[in-house]
Order: sequence, then structure tokens, then C-alpha cells
Amino acid sequence: MNILIAGGTGFIGTYLVKSLTNQGHTITLLSRSKRESGNRYVNYIQWDGKEFPLAIRVAVFDGIINLSGESIAKGKWTDSYKQKLRESRITSTKICVDYINACNISPHFFLNASAVGIYGGDSTQEADEMSPLGVDFMGRLCTEWEEASKPAQCRTIQLRIGIVLGKGGGIIQEITPIYNMHLGGVIASGKQGIAWIHIEDLVRAIHFIIEDKNISGPVNLVAPYWVSQATFSAGLEKTIGKWNPFFIPAFALKMILGEKAILLWGGQKVKPTKLLNAGFLFKYNELEAALHQIYTPQ
Repeated sequence: MNILIAGGTGFIGTYLVKSLTNQGHTITLLSRSKRESGNRYVNYIQWDGKEFPLAIRVAVFDGIINLSGESIAKGKWTDSYKQKLRESRITSTKICVDYINACNISPHFFLNASAVGIYGGDSTQEADEMSPLGVDFMGRLCTEWEEASKPAQCRTIQLRIGIVLGKGGGIIQEITPIYNMHLGGVIASGKQGIAWIHIEDLVRAIHFIIEDKNISGPVNLVAPYWVSQATFSAGLEKTIGKWNPFFIPAFALKMILGEKAILLWGGQKVKPTKLLNAGFLFKYNELEAALHQIYTPQ
């Protein structure tokens, strides 16, 4: 297939592009910076995140994958940064939808990123794709993000992505130095849910969704068994082999980070019901196996 990917140069996109090209698919990858491809199956095209270049508008694609979005974790959640988070997601999604609906030959599928934050930043109940959505900032942001994708006139899937674990990026790259210095530990109650997925299973699930034409709408991309934050921390300690005794109370996080503290003291307890019902088999069901693979030298 010929697939267009927007926002495909990050952690998830890098793994996904490699996997797709290994299967012989051709990728046109939109990047905000000028890049040169060392892979004959990948064609980089620079864009401003606001309008598709002419070369894209006259092309024909079998599928479109949109992973674009400013990092939730980077900046302080000021009103201006919240607007930046919103615009980086909604604008890119609407551009993709407008392109799809203007095509003479429509793509077969449109996969648009979303996140488990749609269930709320501090969801205490287990959630699947049929559960109520959150009304806090994260819930509203993800809901608007998904709504922007729905007018696309082709099979459309909203990828509700959990915390992605893997080598070379994501949360593992950020917290490993902290745990190596014995500065990690339990955050707030430690009972908040961590809805995680190994990067290999995430990529495999995207392949599965592309191939299964019966799947549409929201899909939770998380492992079958969420864990508590305390269990996640203990698993890291055990795998790395270093004691991490710290306890960080919620009030301290709120004082330092403000509203964004919800990313650390909140959580989601999410199940991948739609994937499981469709017959997808996870390679990494349990956190221990996922962490062992990540931290074991190849």
C-alpha cells in the first residue's frame, strides 16, 4: 500500500514506519523539519502543520495515519499552551479530513491518534470503548480531537493510545535515569491506574486494524491488564535492580506543576475490549514481560 503519515517522526511513528516498510508498504511522511530519507520506501515531505503541500493534494493514498500533536508533558499548562495542544491536534485532523473528503479516489482507512485521557485524568473505574468520557481538560481535548476525525468519508478509527513502553523513547527513556539514581517511587496514593502497552504490540495492533475492515470507531490501544502506579514502580525497581524508596504526595505535585500534575497523580484503568473481541493476540500481556524485554540487552 501507499500510506501517508503525519506526525510520524516521533517515538511511535519511528517504530511504525519501520514495520510498515519492512512489509513492503511505501510511506509518505510529513515532517515539519527538512529530512533526507535513507530508505527507498520512505519519502519525506516538509509541511507547516497547517496545510498539505501540493504534492500531497494531487497524490493517491490507500490509507492515512495522523499521529500529530504537541507533547502533553512538555510545557506548563498555561492557557496559551492549552490552546497550542488543542490546535496541534484539531488542525492536523481537520486537514486530513478535508483532504480525504476532496479525493477523487478515497483512501481505504483513516487512523487518527487519540489517548486514554479521553476517559478523564483521574478515572477510578475500569473503562472500555463504551464507557463515559471525561469532562476535565484531557477528556475534553481528546473528545474534540476525535470529533474532528468523524466527518472523514472512509473507514475511520480513533486510536486511544495508553502509555507506550519501549526501547529508545517514550516514558522509559524519561524515567530510567530517575530510577537509576534511586529517585523514583510511589506517587500520591499509588492506586491510580497505568494503562500501558508495549511498542511492539502497539505497532502490531495498528497492522491488525488496517487489515481488519470490520474495525472502526474508537479502539483502546492498551495491554489487557492495567496496573497501579505502585505496581508499575515496583516492577521498574525489580527489573532495573535498584531500590527507589521515594513517595511524592499529590499536593506537592499540584504545587509544582499545577493542573498538569494530573498526569502523574491521576490515571486510567482501561481495557482493550474491541481489540480482544476482534481476536487480536497481545505478545506482552503482563508488565513484567514487557519490562524484561525492554531492559534486556539484545
